[in-house]
Amino acid sequence: MLSDEDVLAAVRHRAEERGGPGPASPGEATVTRHLLIEGRVLRSLETRTEEERFHQGFVDLSDRPVYGSALDSYRVPPPEDPAVETTLRLVRRGSVDDRSCECGNGVVSCERCRGTGELPCAPAKACGGCQGVASCLWCDGTGRRSRTYGRPDAGQQGRVGRVTCGQCGTANSACADCGGRGRTTCARCGGSGSRACSDCDRAGTVPHRRCGGTARTVTWTEGVVTRSPFDVKVKIASPDLPYGAWKSARDHGAWTDVRVAGPRSSLARDTDAEVAGTLEPWLVRHDGEVARRVTLRHLSLARVTLASDPHRVFFVVPGHDGPHVAAWPSGNRVRLIAAVALAALVTLVVVTRLLA
Repeated sequence: MLSDEDVLAAVRHRAEERGGPGPASPGEATVTRHLLIEGRVLRSLETRTEEERFHQGFVDLSDRPVYGSALDSYRVPPPEDPAVETTLRLVRRGSVDDRSCECGNGVVSCERCRGTGELPCAPAKACGGCQGVASCLWCDGTGRRSRTYGRPDAGQQGRVGRVTCGQCGTANSACADCGGRGRTTCARCGGSGSRACSDCDRAGTVPHRRCGGTARTVTWTEGVVTRSPFDVKVKIASPDLPYGAWKSARDHGAWTDVRVAGPRSSLARDTDAEVAGTLEPWLVRHDGEVARRVTLRHLSLARVTLASDPHRVFFVVPGHDGPHVAAWPSGNRVRLIAAVALAALVTLVVVTRLLA
């Protein structure tokens, strides 16, 4: 950390380079310190759950770890890399039940066709062209001519699109769709009166639902240990620091890495007390946390205001090649510039409307 004398000397040097007055005496300058901390805290959070599992057919569980009556008591080593998500599946001791299915061979009688493999079907249906009403202009689908030959209404009416009747043989009198029969053969069964069962495809049997046709089932209690990464970005500083102060610190600052120790990445004992106190809320152990990776760095930045130059604020950053000084308008200066700009804008709008 730079001393107040080093800070004022750096500000004086910057002011002299720009041709302005520097601090004449230490009492003319106000120096405040700001601790900057940034980085990430990556945690590995663990959850443990149990559930009953069911499997159709054979399943090999011999390669899975076995735990006792309490899943929480099973020890799993900390992860080497907290950023990697892992899932460990275990089997509860004595919970595996591997048995033959009650169906015997994996198949059961088809419920839809009751094991026959066939479903009843209407061999014919009403013709879509004539609906059986005007199937033949002479025999009405009976095969017997019941109308008087040569009658104008019977001999001429409706001849367009008609064919020879398959029932009575009269030319140009029958519906083209059914040939005078009034009904059409069912396309699904071909007129046989039965069709294949769509569930079993005429087999009469279907796979047993419980075992999926394997004739075997396995049940067990499964324990699942899941570890998921939880990454938190850390950025700590005073709220009144402008972006330029952060940029100067990142571009020119000599940052100090936060040292951690131990498998759980706790702060080293020689960590600066202010840094440790500031980071304490960020390093509180979360529920289920089994490992963490801390990558943080800190830097102490000095903010300087001068009584002789009230419109500027100086930020002094300790750098690898000496202090770096950045100057920014003070808060009052920024507000004044904003007010002047707003007044100019209002004046421009008023003048524009008057001239319109």
